[in-house]
Amino acid sequence: MYRIDTLSVVADGPMHMPLLPSGLVVPPLAYLLGLLVGTVTVTAFLLALGPRVQQRHVLALVPWMVVGASAHALYQIDPAAGVYPDVVEPLFGAPAVYVTTFVATGGVWAVLSFLSNVNPSENTVARDLGAIGTIALLGLGVFASQQDAFVAARPLWSAIGIVITVPVTVGVYFGMAYLTTEVVARARLVGGLVIFAHALDGITTAIGIDVIGTTERSPLPRAIMDLAGSLPIAETVGVGWLFVVVKLAIAIAIVYAFAEYLEDEPVRGNLVFALIIALGLGPAVNNLVLFALRESAVAAVVAG
Repeated sequence: MYRIDTLSVVADGPMHMPLLPSGLVVPPLAYLLGLLVGTVTVTAFLLALGPRVQQRHVLALVPWMVVGASAHALYQIDPAAGVYPDVVEPLFGAPAVYVTTFVATGGVWAVLSFLSNVNPSENTVARDLGAIGTIALLGLGVFASQQDAFVAARPLWSAIGIVITVPVTVGVYFGMAYLTTEVVARARLVGGLVIFAHALDGITTAIGIDVIGTTERSPLPRAIMDLAGSLPIAETVGVGWLFVVVKLAIAIAIVYAFAEYLEDEPVRGNLVFALIIALGLGPAVNNLVLFALRESAVAAVVAG
């Protein structure tokens, strides 16, 4: 079995059966302690430095979110195959990968903030944070291209998922702007990113369920799609559409609920929006990467 975040594809042959529905893997104690120390240290430095958090900083965090999700996807292809060196492999399972990504991102952010405080005349933290995240993503791409699974990568459905998501996001956000201009004026870029991230998560999940043939492992999304499956139109339009609608409704509600908070408390508000974006974009990117590798990954499991 290889997993697509909360989705799974079952192949004949040796299987790695997760003990928990979400596929969580607890790393060894030494790694837990290292992640704990790293988290406390990075958090302490960030709190002491008090870096500015504006919408451009949230945008700069997006490449880091993609790095974390993609790194976990490589781990998911087949943990037993050893895509990563043994010494670092436990850092990329779930939930350890979330902490690993935070420590890496926060560490870079802390260093950039310190340098900015030393030379306040040049405040390029957001630009540099985004640039380093993009370089890290490119480096991960080069590493991934050297793995056997990428030889047969077929990103058709990943591309289709993105192509569908873009006009959906534009349509929804322009509709929100037309109906409630004040809310969108407050949320601006980060509001659009929330809609895009959760729309992409919903759409890729629907593609996985209705087209690729995955199964949903999380109880709530599975219940939503079970409900859609009981409707008369299920045989025609599938079951994933209802999950997309629910994800979009939640994303819209979040933008409405937190837009004013974003204006009143910009630092905390932007951090909240960054977290909400990550909760949608992380699983979505994870799905995209694994969709592209699905056939080669399943073939590798069968051959194993």
